[in-house]
Amino acid sequence: MNSQLLELIFLSEKRKNILLFLLEEPKTTGEIKEYLDANAVAVLPQLKKLREDSLVFKEEDIYGLSPLGIAVAGRMQAMVSLLNVFGKNYEYWSKHSVECIPLSLRNRIGDLENCKFSEPPDWTHLFEPHREFVEKLSISRRIRGIASIFHPLYPYLFLSFAAKGADISLLVTRTVYGRIIEEYQTELREFLKLPNSSFYVCDEKIDFSHVVTDRFLSLTLPFSDGTFDHKQDVLCFDPAGLQWGEDLFAYYRDRSEEITGI
Repeated sequence: MNSQLLELIFLSEKRKNILLFLLEEPKTTGEIKEYLDANAVAVLPQLKKLREDSLVFKEEDIYGLSPLGIAVAGRMQAMVSLLNVFGKNYEYWSKHSVECIPLSLRNRIGDLENCKFSEPPDWTHLFEPHREFVEKLSISRRIRGIASIFHPLYPYLFLSFAAKGADISLLVTRTVYGRIIEEYQTELREFLKLPNSSFYVCDEKIDFSHVVTDRFLSLTLPFSDGTFDHKQDVLCFDPAGLQWGEDLFAYYRDRSEEITGI
């Protein structure tokens, strides 16, 4: 987008919202006024500007997006979603390594615009899994997870969920796999025997950990200096966030070796 077009759109909240609203389908003047909670004096000049720049057309009392408007509004939605993600907790995102997420998923990080953040644990439980995380896992029926670090509670935890019938697929780095084989081979063997479980090992560099279920997404990013953040996770509960988490798991699963027995 050129600078003139950017100024036209982003220097007016009303113009930006009109374009995004019309992306759904053409609307009447009344519908636009109701959506913006504004009167005709506030809305009509903005519609006029959008028409003058060929982003919006008018037929009788119906306003719709032109082909140029459709292209622009489509790109805007991604930008607005991205800004919503980083705007909610800029301090968190600025201090964490977003670049460790694969580019294809990083380009869709706006799908996490409705994310929340877990409450940091108190000092007496600093290195334990977050209570909220474990509670939500216990009622999930489908679980997909990537682990770049090893936690001694996880082998027992996920084995117990799988034994209760949850559909579980886990993916770990080669280093984590070595630790499991060395210390928790019995638990892994039991896990692999279950018909509702699968296990993968990835040789690619993975610096984050994540779990996505039928109920929530939990994403743990390292700090910018590479230090693992064991205090706070990104949480999502909406369909867009869950699909993003599923796609992140699939990205690494397709680059991993499935372990079917030991």
